[in-house]
Amino acid sequence: MVDESRALEVVGISAFDERVYRGVLACPGITVQELVMRSGESAGRIQSSLGRLRAMGLVSRLWGRAPRWTATNPGTAIRSLVRDMQSELDQLTDTADELEAAFRTVGTDPEGGGQFEVLAGPEEQARWYVRLQQEAKEEVLTFDRPPYVLDYHNPLQTGLLRNGVRYRTLYVPEAFDHAGALDEVGALIRAGEEARILPRLPFKMAIVDRRRAVMPLHMDPPLTRGVLIRGSTMVVALVELFERLWREALPVRPELWSVDGSPPPAAEEEQDPEPGLDLGVEDRRLLALLAAGLKDDAIARQLGTSPRSLRRRLRHLLDELNAETRFQAGAQAGRRGLV
Repeated sequence: MVDESRALEVVGISAFDERVYRGVLACPGITVQELVMRSGESAGRIQSSLGRLRAMGLVSRLWGRAPRWTATNPGTAIRSLVRDMQSELDQLTDTADELEAAFRTVGTDPEGGGQFEVLAGPEEQARWYVRLQQEAKEEVLTFDRPPYVLDYHNPLQTGLLRNGVRYRTLYVPEAFDHAGALDEVGALIRAGEEARILPRLPFKMAIVDRRRAVMPLHMDPPLTRGVLIRGSTMVVALVELFERLWREALPVRPELWSVDGSPPPAAEEEQDPEPGLDLGVEDRRLLALLAAGLKDDAIARQLGTSPRSLRRRLRHLLDELNAETRFQAGAQAGRRGLV
């Protein structure tokens, strides 16, 4: 018997029991010995499996001197198991509601305002994100990744940067998928934001003055629930995670994203590009976007070109850099001082 699927594990049927069930389903009236010969398993293990399947209503033992087995109607049997599971899930949901109520009660501190507060709905999460920024005095640390509850444009940040609040943001490539994102981030960096990029982030969050944090409780859109954390060891742990990932991340280079490609004064001290490579501003910009980890469709949107034209330019760049893959192109570009 072949391991065709493990789909039934979701209703509590193991991969082995599913194989036995499929064997019975394919040969009504099959014997234990025939199942043993087909599977190579012991008779005892086959008998145990049939007993479990019978208890779940998936197989029946036929009347007669020799024990033979047949499958019941799969649709009826499996739907019955699904109904039983749904009933258990409903009970689990009720338990989750009870635990959440206890969480709210325990997390409430009459003097300090509570260490944890569940935020119901994207509007409440957005409201607290704005409020915490407005109350920031020293620093805002952010994991920036989709999905979002607010427009990517953050009108508060420029003013706070001007007032001396430090912003450090870790981005993922998907944060630049929408049109205009690179220009917006470039403007924030020129205003003073410190930005770095990683291939992935575990979740999204914002930490203000290392005392309060806001983050969603799940990452599936829409972001229906979040949590506000005040002055606890959890905030300390989140700050430590941010600092560790910050050290691993690569700086975002807006001077290589800009249309005119003019670098700031600090960039003039970096390694000169390797002679003999005739790469224009747009090619260098494309390399910078590749190095940042953006996908082809996102790069095409930022450059205002079609995916097909982008692929032709990318093929040309790979040839110029003697690279076979995007990863190799990024590595070659970094080694040669092109990004």
